[in-house]
Amino acid sequence: MTIKITMKESEPDENPRRYKWPWFVAAAVVLGIALSILWVWFAVKKVERERDFSTPLPSSAPVK
Repeated sequence: MTIKITMKESEPDENPRRYKWPWFVAAAVVLGIALSILWVWFAVKKVERERDFSTPLPSSAPVK
């Protein structure tokens, strides 16, 4: 008695599975980068305002 084992060739799927979670991860990364850029920009503006406020007054009148 002979047992013949054959391997079925893997057929390519006509509709490959498309996952949605990578889109959410990509959106979260882009949103995080945008929020961090805004946060740093507002921090820079705050430091500039503080420096401008504390600058010493000029000792002489400006020349026109």
